[in-house]
Amino acid sequence: MSKRTEKIIRIMIPALLALMCAVIAFLGGRVSNLEKRLEGYRAATQLGERESRLVQLSWIEENAYASSDISELAARTCSDDYASLAYPSDEYEAHPSSGAGLYDRNGVTYAAGSDSDGVHRVYLTFDDGPSIYTDDILDILDAYNVKATFFVVGRESTASYARYLRIIEEGHTLGMHSYSHIYSDIYASPESFAEDTERIRSLLEDVTGYSPVFYRFPGGSSNDVSATDMHELEEYLDSQGIIYFDWNVSSGDAGKTPLTPDQIIQNALQGIESRDTTVILFHDTAAKHSTVYALPSIIEAIQAMDNTEILPITYDTTVIQHDHP
Repeated sequence: MSKRTEKIIRIMIPALLALMCAVIAFLGGRVSNLEKRLEGYRAATQLGERESRLVQLSWIEENAYASSDISELAARTCSDDYASLAYPSDEYEAHPSSGAGLYDRNGVTYAAGSDSDGVHRVYLTFDDGPSIYTDDILDILDAYNVKATFFVVGRESTASYARYLRIIEEGHTLGMHSYSHIYSDIYASPESFAEDTERIRSLLEDVTGYSPVFYRFPGGSSNDVSATDMHELEEYLDSQGIIYFDWNVSSGDAGKTPLTPDQIIQNALQGIESRDTTVILFHDTAAKHSTVYALPSIIEAIQAMDNTEILPITYDTTVIQHDHP
């Protein structure tokens, strides 16, 4: 074998090894991505149209949304397209609440009985963020000088950290919606629920310096997928000084069949003027761009109502919790 051939072989072998390693790494990444997508599709099938982001949308690539033509959303912070919206029919059924009146427990006001000061208080709540639309939502809220509540999940990235901080810095309420949002993990046992709750609480405290005290159960406290008695989980939150909130109006933006902005607006505005406290459920995910389109019209319609104000959830908020066995 000539020295030249030997030299070429010495150069080629490392190059071929490097190429093989790159191919293996690429294929490994593809396999991992496909496994996540399969897990997400299985979860979506299992959970159906529950009011939740399906397993933290692990099988949806945010970049696919960021590169699409819906990037124009940031500029759409007015609602001229929906100015003539009609109010929804009486057939729409919101989720149940524990009542319209008030009672106190440890300084916290809960719903019960009937009592009113004549003011209709509306709470816009966004589950499942942060996402690529969180900044759009925050921009719209800022434009209308409105504060809201964000029940977030665990997203460990620079962009997500910045969104957690922005929520706090702009005067909104930052709440917890579990770390993983994977039902089978969170609700497997009281211990797994406690571990997940501590994980999201620690993450938010580390990032923002603020220890959150409000929580929303994935699927709501009335969900029927938990392997653990929900009363046990409620007692755990109470022992940690954490107050959980459900909702009494759903925007309907979480189903497998996407709603139009008009449909979301109609759902969100249902019955506000007939109740003292309205907690509206929205979702902040990469798949929910219609919610962003609908938000300006919803805010304008609420602000036009008599004796009605939009507020973030605080200790003064009447607590809305679902009835369940």
